[in-house]
Amino acid sequence: MRAGQLRHRVTLEWYQEGARSPSGATPAEWVAEARARWAEVKPLSTRMTFLANEANSSTTHTVRMRWNEAIANATGETLRLVHDGRVYRVDGRPLDKDGRRRELEISCHEWV
Repeated sequence: MRAGQLRHRVTLEWYQEGARSPSGATPAEWVAEARARWAEVKPLSTRMTFLANEANSSTTHTVRMRWNEAIANATGETLRLVHDGRVYRVDGRPLDKDGRRRELEISCHEWV
């Protein structure tokens, strides 16, 4: 993976549940990682968006970044990405494209 392609700063936010309160409620929140990661955030082309919508998918962007085990095992329930003030929800699991644990490709959609 060429470092020059990773030109966007992406903040990872992990979903965490807090301690149970005396009333029985369990507060939950999205907690950002301490440092942002370099990634490539690329919107799908018009044709790819059309095909994705045909398959009942809401994927609008593809994010590529260096491989990381925690990110590779994440789902949209546990991880979201923030780039340039926009929040992206992960669709499915990140893909290890070539199986060599070098890069991940993450399909996401903008969370409005």
